[in-house]
Amino acid sequence: MQSKSASNVKVIDVSHYQGVINWAAVKTDGVQGVLIKATEGRTDTDEKLDVNAKGAAAAGLAVGFYHYAHPENNDPLIEAAKFAGTVKAYKSVFPHALDVEGKAEVIGAAKLTAWCLAWLQEVERLTGHPTMIYTGANFAKTNLGKQLAPWPLWVAHYGVNTPMANTTWDKWSVFQYTSTGAVKGITGNVDVNAMERAFFDKYTVTEAVYKMEQVEVYVDGKKINDGLLDNKAGVTYVPVRAIAESFGASIKWNGTAKRVDIDIRPF
Repeated sequence: MQSKSASNVKVIDVSHYQGVINWAAVKTDGVQGVLIKATEGRTDTDEKLDVNAKGAAAAGLAVGFYHYAHPENNDPLIEAAKFAGTVKAYKSVFPHALDVEGKAEVIGAAKLTAWCLAWLQEVERLTGHPTMIYTGANFAKTNLGKQLAPWPLWVAHYGVNTPMANTTWDKWSVFQYTSTGAVKGITGNVDVNAMERAFFDKYTVTEAVYKMEQVEVYVDGKKINDGLLDNKAGVTYVPVRAIAESFGASIKWNGTAKRVDIDIRPF
């Protein structure tokens, strides 16, 4: 596992436990994103979901949602349907997160790993949106198998700069390093996370829209034809035949050699 670094992005996670949040103030405290509790088990919706989702988005924060699982009680597909049906009303920037911890371990590592796999895949199928998994560092080491390695890890381990290693993941995407953080706009404690910059950018940076631009092609000050400039690739396409003919040259495409032959006529 890598250590927390200065390049990480400050992200918090919240639920109804944080009460009324002043999201504009949160934004001024260097927070760039938030993961909001949406659902728990098969029936519960967090009472602050709607106000938190709308408030955070209005403040300009990148928003994601998580589901607190109860594998010890419920079928994964039922919990997946509950979560997917709830969050469809909101725009989610970050992958949907499965929070697995606590009593979930009573079903055993093999069954729990299969349960998580089923939930993650079903939520992706229902929402068309990527998923990730949240858990404690020791819980990951003890209960979650290698089949979950393809999904990003959001790991909790307090009071350390480097979370405990496990045999399923060799790196984290999000590191919840304290549950007693202080953030402007929130009364009391809040979970604070370090998110890898590359992970944050992957979901928040919109690639600029590029287009092919027309350019003019001149030979000896005389316009011969128009070409195309691909800004994204940094490549200019010019009309070779028009240029060759402007010199009185013949042009031939050699398909076998994949070569253009231009023969300049002697003056």
